[in-house]
Amino acid sequence: DTGDMGSGRDKRKKAAKRSGKDGSGPSGDAKTSAKTDKNAAKLERRMAKAAAADDIDALLANIRLMDSKQKEVEVHEDCPKPGPRCNCSFTPTLAQKPAEVIMFGGECVDATGKTQTFGDLFRYDVDRNKWTKVVSPNSPPPRSAHQAVAHGGYLYVFGGEFTSPNQEKFHHYRDLWRLDLEEHAWENITPKVGPSARSGHRMVTHPKGKSLLLFGGFYDTGDDIRYYNDVWELNLEAMTWKCRFGGDVAGGASSLEGPSPRSASHVSASNDSLWVYGGYRKFAGDGEGDDGDVEKGATHGDLWRMDLRSWRWEKQKKAGMAPGPRAGATSATHGAKKRHVLFGGVVDHEIRKGEVIISEFFNDAYSMSLDNGRWYPVCLYADKGSKPEAPREATGREEAERVARGEVVNENFNVRDAKVRAAIKIQAHYRGYAVRKAYKLYRIGGQVSELLYSPGSGEAAPKTAPRPRGRMNAALAVRGNAMYLFGGAVEIGDVEVSLDDVWALELSARPKWRKIAEYSPEVAERVHGEAVESSDDDDDEEENEMAHEMEFRARKTVEGKE
Repeated sequence: DTGDMGSGRDKRKKAAKRSGKDGSGPSGDAKTSAKTDKNAAKLERRMAKAAAADDIDALLANIRLMDSKQKEVEVHEDCPKPGPRCNCSFTPTLAQKPAEVIMFGGECVDATGKTQTFGDLFRYDVDRNKWTKVVSPNSPPPRSAHQAVAHGGYLYVFGGEFTSPNQEKFHHYRDLWRLDLEEHAWENITPKVGPSARSGHRMVTHPKGKSLLLFGGFYDTGDDIRYYNDVWELNLEAMTWKCRFGGDVAGGASSLEGPSPRSASHVSASNDSLWVYGGYRKFAGDGEGDDGDVEKGATHGDLWRMDLRSWRWEKQKKAGMAPGPRAGATSATHGAKKRHVLFGGVVDHEIRKGEVIISEFFNDAYSMSLDNGRWYPVCLYADKGSKPEAPREATGREEAERVARGEVVNENFNVRDAKVRAAIKIQAHYRGYAVRKAYKLYRIGGQVSELLYSPGSGEAAPKTAPRPRGRMNAALAVRGNAMYLFGGAVEIGDVEVSLDDVWALELSARPKWRKIAEYSPEVAERVHGEAVESSDDDDDEEENEMAHEMEFRARKTVEGKE
């Protein structure tokens, strides 16, 4: 499984040797500078060529080469907020002051439809609402869907994936890195034995504080796809991994009862318990029927508890009001109240026997008690003196049907069939509704993204309570009694749009969201502007302009109320 790490390593060495000739001539500063510029330009051209060819090995080799030129730590204080992204890590530090969250990596589909994977690192001071960008030598290569945990004065990062620009090739990592949070020095500390290369896994600190725990994840090269349900423990003193459940390695635990293999689950640890809720698994198409080659997704809604004294799993009965199964939800632990808070995600509703698929993006939150696994919806409050919103039972499907009939327009619901979408838009106009932009759950490269087939349960917020728009794969972190949210992704028209807004959910007795930063102008244009679709039809353009105007007015009205 670790073989993918070796691909292209020799090529990288050769590339490094070939390019290691800069700056050693008898020249003066000017000559050296000119040569450096020339080399940088050459590297940029090489990167562009590799990106155009979707050559993942060449891209990674060039990234390593660029990184080798970084000789010292650069700290850029009060820098602009990070660019739009999803699937990054967003990790609260343990220091009381400053109250910081560390962002590392992530990915973004740009306006041309190409995927960019990041290797940048930011420190976010939540009290001052200030970002600091840190650039260090010997940093981990770019990645997304990795995991990062702060412990002592360090940030530990394991695994993740690098995606080629066309999303056709994936490179999964099995490396373990440690960042000294004072010196900003990175070390690659990967032990010989450990979890296989993967992304979408989850990693948390053991409640006793001397080790880290890792669960699940997946490995997908495009040809080969595997999901995992193993549990590994990283001893932070010896810096060695030990397999505690599943896994086919020497000294590994035998596979007894436990959660099925999955990625993107919700994992937290407290007292003697490791909790795992939900997650996602993709299956290859069965080759039958019209969509036989389309990958199918299964989303889990089960809850498991592992006893950390015996390393045995026990399935839990679902208690309270749990979120329905959904893909792309994210979560964070609120230590002060011993609970795990989940937000967002997406579910698909099949309407008219599957002729129309309406994707519902969630913007609701739920919390689970780490004492007993009981779920509670997070009921939002608006202004002082107002009553909390009443959570409603699962009405996602009913709303989806109303959207499909053109009776209602909802920015968190998207019609995935272009013709139907146009018809609904026209109907909605004639009925005098302001039109919101639709999303489409879509994976570039012909892979259907995480599709779900059961409705979620949500709640209707009071009109005066601001809240983030529904989304998937947002970054979440709890500091004190607030949960901070950065970005994530939505689909608009036929394209995925990564977001860069910042919100905080006050986890007090009267929970409410507050907006910290708006979308950047580029993201706002993609979110609020018309979806990028070619139109030969004048009527269509008129329709679009009318929709845009109505949406603009509606938005202004809403903003006026906030």
